[in-house]
Amino acid sequence: MITYERQHAILNYLSEKKFSTVKELSTVVWASESSVRRDIKSLAEKGCVTPLYGGVVLSDYANTVVPIGLRDSSNSSVKDELAKRAADCVFSGACIFMDGSSTVKRIVKYLDKFNGLKIITYNQRIFSEYKNPQIKLYCTGGLFDSKSSIFLGSTVNDYISNVSADICFFSSQALSDDGEISDVSEDETSIRKAMLARAAKKIFLCDSSKLGLKKIFKLCDKNDVDLIICDKKLPWEN
Repeated sequence: MITYERQHAILNYLSEKKFSTVKELSTVVWASESSVRRDIKSLAEKGCVTPLYGGVVLSDYANTVVPIGLRDSSNSSVKDELAKRAADCVFSGACIFMDGSSTVKRIVKYLDKFNGLKIITYNQRIFSEYKNPQIKLYCTGGLFDSKSSIFLGSTVNDYISNVSADICFFSSQALSDDGEISDVSEDETSIRKAMLARAAKKIFLCDSSKLGLKKIFKLCDKNDVDLIICDKKLPWEN
């Protein structure tokens, strides 16, 4: 594993176990204990974990947004495949909502074959990473959150409430076995709810690392979504 992938694996493991020793984590991520200690130090500097004697605790991680660098590098190939499949749902002339997730932003690079697209987003990374003359990008504005590279606040919700979209592409941090979609960010959950309310078709992108999880803020249920794109079978499909 590269550093970002290893650190994300550590966070995922701690989100379930709450506490782990360095030795235990080294077997989980297949790395030396010295590498794990460096990862813990890096994650502690980002505010994600608290080192303790002999290990590390994730006491507040259930309510903490993972930094965008970790999210963006985790499961990269899987997220690309999900984005490519999502792009098949687009049609020329569509007006599209895109959320602030690291998965949804990847859809843009697969849209070159379409004309007259309009994308409305609060995700700054879409503007900085993709330049496509076939796409009109609309930014909601708002208070910029440098940790996640997104805009937040009432300005975002107000903008969205005055727009109607053909499609809403969104992701989240958790999809439970009973079909509840949830997240750790109250602000983003509020924005996503506003997008879903103003979109004709709702498409949820979810890599399998999020299956079987439930976070603090409920966004919606599976029955509120038109399509779920995942790299594995969903719990209720087995």
